[in-house]
Amino acid sequence: MAGAHPSAPRDAQLDALLLGALFDRARSALLVFDSELRLLRANASARLLPGVPEEPAAEDGDRTERSAPAARDVGAVADGAELQQLLRHVLASGDPVRGVRMAGDGDRVLSVSAYPMGGDDGDGGLVAVLAHVRDITERRRARSRLELLYAAEARIGALLDVGRVAQELAAVVVPALADAVVVDIADSVWRGEQSAPAQGVEQLALRRAAVAPSAYREEDGVGAQVRYPYASPQSSALTDLRPRLIQHPAHPEPAVGGSGDRGHLVPEPDPASGPPGGQGAPVTLPDAADEAHSLILVPLTARGALLGLVTLYRSERPTPFDDADLRLATEVAELAAVSVDNARRQTRTHTTASALQRSLLPAHLPENSAIEAGLAYVPGTFPGTGGAGGDWFDVIGLSGARVALVVGDVTGTGLHAAATMGRLRSAIDTMAGLDLPPDELLTHLDGLVSRLMQEPPDPFADPQRNRPAPAATCVYAVHDPIAMRVTLALAGHPPPVVVRTDGSSEIVEAATGPALGSGSGTFGCAELDLPEGSLLALYTNGLLPERPEESLARLRRTLALPGRPVQDLCDAAVRDLLPSRPSDDAVLLAARLRALPPDRVVSVRLPVDHSALSDARDLVRRRLTDWGLRELTLPTELIVSELLANAVRHAPGPIGLKLILQSVLTCEVSDTSHVSPHLRHATSYDEGGRGLFLVAQLANRWGVRYSPRGKVVWTEQEIPGS
Repeated sequence: MAGAHPSAPRDAQLDALLLGALFDRARSALLVFDSELRLLRANASARLLPGVPEEPAAEDGDRTERSAPAARDVGAVADGAELQQLLRHVLASGDPVRGVRMAGDGDRVLSVSAYPMGGDDGDGGLVAVLAHVRDITERRRARSRLELLYAAEARIGALLDVGRVAQELAAVVVPALADAVVVDIADSVWRGEQSAPAQGVEQLALRRAAVAPSAYREEDGVGAQVRYPYASPQSSALTDLRPRLIQHPAHPEPAVGGSGDRGHLVPEPDPASGPPGGQGAPVTLPDAADEAHSLILVPLTARGALLGLVTLYRSERPTPFDDADLRLATEVAELAAVSVDNARRQTRTHTTASALQRSLLPAHLPENSAIEAGLAYVPGTFPGTGGAGGDWFDVIGLSGARVALVVGDVTGTGLHAAATMGRLRSAIDTMAGLDLPPDELLTHLDGLVSRLMQEPPDPFADPQRNRPAPAATCVYAVHDPIAMRVTLALAGHPPPVVVRTDGSSEIVEAATGPALGSGSGTFGCAELDLPEGSLLALYTNGLLPERPEESLARLRRTLALPGRPVQDLCDAAVRDLLPSRPSDDAVLLAARLRALPPDRVVSVRLPVDHSALSDARDLVRRRLTDWGLRELTLPTELIVSELLANAVRHAPGPIGLKLILQSVLTCEVSDTSHVSPHLRHATSYDEGGRGLFLVAQLANRWGVRYSPRGKVVWTEQEIPGS
């Protein structure tokens, strides 16, 4: 029988020494409890915990309760009963338990593991349990800081609204990092302007953008303009642009507006633009700030610009801010500052685009005796773009007492859309002056948009922000108050609504063509004979943002309300269809059609003979006398004589003469020739060529429009005293 290896006792002794060294020198706290859950042994790290005796308990029967505290009395964790319950479970089950999170003293977080320990008698009974306690506070804090940064990036990074960025910033840091926070943004930033760091604090106006918690006082002052007094911590941070950690801050009395005394804030209510709500409210610090034992000040700076200030307070939680909290607050503020600066730039772009758009739209609808017009124009919010839309409208007076109604929509937003809209509106106004039919006008406009789409991109533009190709829709309608006929054409635009005098309404589906820019040039023309008092409504798709078919039915019902002025109908339609500001521009242009009284129009057919000139002059004298316009008799006779003489000389067929009295006096001479007259500047040696020059001098406007049967040369003269 082989005996034990002679080195076995020495190995067992060495193992004991090694285990003892590892136990005593372990950086984590190790505590051994017996089967009655009394402390047997604790290493050096464990003896640093409150409630753990400096000397290990005796290992013989003389051990007392005083020398061997129970598990519930050991101050390793805040709740001793929780530790005792864990150890009892391990003794009862014989299974280890790992990584149970428990609270330590103060705000420390511990991870506790428990392992069963068997005896040496070989019967398998448990004689002790080992508790392994690790302080994971810093790890938890690091993880919490990382989670806070992730949350800040997710909630703030993509925002392009200054107020939303400030609100989300406040929501992220309270209560995760601070008990209260105040976010102030430079007043100029709200307007999209830049605030330079070199600007003096005394001249830097801030506006309260967000607070949290939001209900710490009855009035939180959001929206009010504030200035921090000289030598306050806030003004110092705004001066050198350095974050600050202040322990046990002093709380002087707030200064009275403009006195320059030291205090928290100097409230200065201002009706200027800024965050919604609370303008002019008393600006005070939160209750948490009055009792704060530490605070952090972080200036908001980005790309060399001072944008605002973030102030964080701790009052409820006992642990003050530390350097790690300052670094975390600075990182969150830097992220917010970039978003604020992006929002500021977007605001500037939106402001510029909106100003350009407003300058390119009519300031007001012109008066026209052929219609009673009403307009509702609601600019869109365009969330996430900060741009202005490309919707436009126009009312254009044409020759022969006619009037053109135009509504269009350019796709896209921003400066490019607004500029394209201005180009299309100018082109329509020019072509309307040529008296082109609606379908022909849209054909030319389609060619213009196609050329715009083929223009090369701006080489100096940001390649990451490629502008979309311009596309547009348009409806162009012409109302003739003499014939009571509406001629219209559409290019990919929502169909107009017609409300007749009996209250019935219909959608004009005819004459619908492709959107502008398709290059097809296939546009039809629809003619509607409508009685006086009928209503014609043109609109953009922004007026029907949701459920277009249902919204269109509601629009028809609203426009059919009897006895209402046209402007009231437009306002009522907007209230009904757009309870809140839409995301896209919305335009509603409505016109109640009027007829020109028969006694204001005279029309005759004349033979192609010079003798007809005398009869025409007699007609002019009689009619102008009846209209009370005898002072216009001589210039009108000269105009009619020159135009008729040209028609007799160059036109082969019958000649027509028409006089129209509206807001101006219109003379029209029609013939069957398609040759356009040209204004010449005759020299002193020329025997002719002065007729149209004389007409242009006597009339305020003159022009030519064509029809399948020939042409019409027209002039307009102002009525004296009008």
